[in-house]
Amino acid sequence: MLFKTDDSKLFKQTKLRLASWYIGGISLILAIIGFGVYEAIIHAHRITVEKELKTVAGTLHDNFEIILDTPGKLSDDVEQFFPNLCLVNSSCPSLDNISTYRIGTIDNGQYYLQIFDLSHHLIAYSRNYPKGLSVKKQPDQQIIIKDNQGIRYLQKSYLLHTNNGENWGYLQVARSLEDFDNYLKIVAFILLLGLPLTIILIGVSAWILTGIAMKPVANSYHQIQQFTADAAHELRTPLAAILATIESTLMISFLTENESRNTLETLGRQTQRLSRLVADLLMLSRLDWQLNMTTNHSLKQEIICLNDLIDDLLEEIAYLAVSSKITVTSQINVKSSLEIKGNTEQIYRLLFNLVINAIQYTPTGGKVKIILEQHNKCAIIQIQDTGIGIDNKELPYIFERFYRIDKARSREQGGSGLGLSIAKAIVTAHHGTIQVKSTVRKGSIFTIQLPLLGQF
Repeated sequence: MLFKTDDSKLFKQTKLRLASWYIGGISLILAIIGFGVYEAIIHAHRITVEKELKTVAGTLHDNFEIILDTPGKLSDDVEQFFPNLCLVNSSCPSLDNISTYRIGTIDNGQYYLQIFDLSHHLIAYSRNYPKGLSVKKQPDQQIIIKDNQGIRYLQKSYLLHTNNGENWGYLQVARSLEDFDNYLKIVAFILLLGLPLTIILIGVSAWILTGIAMKPVANSYHQIQQFTADAAHELRTPLAAILATIESTLMISFLTENESRNTLETLGRQTQRLSRLVADLLMLSRLDWQLNMTTNHSLKQEIICLNDLIDDLLEEIAYLAVSSKITVTSQINVKSSLEIKGNTEQIYRLLFNLVINAIQYTPTGGKVKIILEQHNKCAIIQIQDTGIGIDNKELPYIFERFYRIDKARSREQGGSGLGLSIAKAIVTAHHGTIQVKSTVRKGSIFTIQLPLLGQF
């Protein structure tokens, strides 16, 4: 059945709306998580840098205080312990005259120091002190400053004392945050680049997952449409016949007993046809619902002996076979009973529909045979007839609902065109397959394959 374009647009719009909400929600969560990760990285590195600066500055402070004697004046011991210091109004010592092992942390390119007297006059500084770095005398404080190139520095100031406890001056130790900032830029770039790529992947996944999630809903909606269209299509004829019968009867002023009986018999036949049609449609609807369930817990599970089921079927259709002058036989090609798990009523309905279909389309004097055999782990049931056969052009459509090969004959016998559709739905619900081979004017063979007990 073809569904309206409006229905397709409705599901596409719903799918797009659900996918958009999913993408928006997940993207917002990822953005919050990304921001949290970024802040956590900043915090962790900031703590590490601050501890590192505190350790280096504290060590320098302690070493200075041991060798300071006179307030505001550097002793010769300072120059021996820190040969890489440059005194104000003096040239910096050449590194060629300094042993490599004596060049410590101050000359590694990350740490810089300045020494001030109590009047905040600069006395000495490290040879690699960056130009343009602002001077802020804030003892015992830790601040962030920038040079004229925009590079940030973490600076800590200490009040220096002489070895006898007098105030001497100030020590400022600064650490470059350039490597820290560059690392954060890389992290931010990765996060900003990764977020759009992740959103794209989420969008594709959301579209696919939304389609999968909406598939059962769409199938259910289409089944309702299918059921409504099928019912409207097939109920129209008997209802019209009933209405015509009633209207024609009401136009007769006086009805004899025979006329009343004939009218009631006509209404009874049409009502029975309606009843069978409604039952078939409801059964197809239930089977469609079962096929869309992830499990078949809704299907009544029983152990079915196919040998006994075929015997019961032969007994039930014996009178019909005799009245139709058709020979119906069975051929059991297995030594033991074949058992499957499923719904007994449905499996019986499956075989009944196929056998009745074979009888209806087999001329007088023909034969119908039911064959039961086993192949690997499956039960094989064949219904063979010597009927009129099916043209190859019609074979692809015989399992469609309301499709009739011989429409005039089907109408005459009260067929609704749902028998083979029900048969296929039952086989599919029991994890089996059904196939047909046919030759015109020679007959048809319907082959059913069902998994034996314990195989699904």
